[in-house]
Amino acid sequence: MKKTLVLTHEYYPFKGGVARYVYNLFKNFDNKDYLVVTDHPDVRTENNIINIKLRHTFIWPSWLLAYFKLKKIIKKNNVEIIFTPNILPLGTMAYFLGLPYIVSLHGLDINLALKNKGWLTKLILSKAHSIVTNTKNTAKLIAHLNLPSKKIFVIYPSLDWGYKFYQDKFVKLQQTLGIREGEKVLLTVGRLNRRKGQDLVIRAIARLKREMDIKYLIVGQGDFEIELRQLINENDLEANVFIFKDVEDIDLIYYYKMADIFVLPNRETSVDIEGFGIVFLEAASFKLPIIAGASGGVTEILSNRENALLVKNGDLDQLTDHIKHLLKNKVDADKLAAKAYAKAQEFSSAKEQSNILKNILA
Repeated sequence: MKKTLVLTHEYYPFKGGVARYVYNLFKNFDNKDYLVVTDHPDVRTENNIINIKLRHTFIWPSWLLAYFKLKKIIKKNNVEIIFTPNILPLGTMAYFLGLPYIVSLHGLDINLALKNKGWLTKLILSKAHSIVTNTKNTAKLIAHLNLPSKKIFVIYPSLDWGYKFYQDKFVKLQQTLGIREGEKVLLTVGRLNRRKGQDLVIRAIARLKREMDIKYLIVGQGDFEIELRQLINENDLEANVFIFKDVEDIDLIYYYKMADIFVLPNRETSVDIEGFGIVFLEAASFKLPIIAGASGGVTEILSNRENALLVKNGDLDQLTDHIKHLLKNKVDADKLAAKAYAKAQEFSSAKEQSNILKNILA
């Protein structure tokens, strides 16, 4: 295969969806076959990863200095092709660097790019060697551009869970949170932003707390945290709702194991949609019943009342009813969980998805 430059703002160990998607695609490659260049502060320069500043505030275009650094990196490492999950501005850099390049699209990124710089976005995509989308739904977002179908590939995010479970660690976390026998636990894993809908779950719990004993665990970080904490305080839910910002991937297993329901009622706007949601596959793999927003690529994994309960865009009443129903009807919850688990098994492993990408790169 061709030596590949992975040009990305996000990469492991940063915990974002795009970071995990790209990392899973390349982690089964031989280190000599690819080089990662990123500017994320959570990622250190080591082995085949280089952290450099990719944008400068007082220079136009903002990526100009990075462009010249990349030219040297490409020459030194004999790079033959570029892969980037950031269409603007990194896709622009890839276009001007003069090598074949692959752009991967995830939902919000392509909608914003088309809205803000439509002509440039179309140019980058039209000249790309290949385009990788995370779902068929994301591929539909560029259907109107009439790009050759032979250069568009769907590679779903992959589930590749290999972490060990320690019972004593699990019990200690339960005790720390004060979770009692018979108390129901809801879980959301995802970035803290309005689209994910954590605020809707908090409002639903405020409605239900007098008739049901519920705890809600929110795992993630983001700029929506302040608003979420205000909402927790306003509804006197400090003993019910907990936010965990720095949970390592290897520790997520304990939160999934602790939960009775996984809930992520993602909203959709004219621009921002849920591209896929690898966390739904994770929840399904732990045989959890799932409540999700009926948005974007989610409907390629989940079908309403078949393997999940879906919530209309921002519908608090429906979300509240779904939570109440699943907590009071274990038979229905178990049926949904079993079918979600079966659906998750249909998706390829990280290694299988990597092989698809290897064929594209070849």
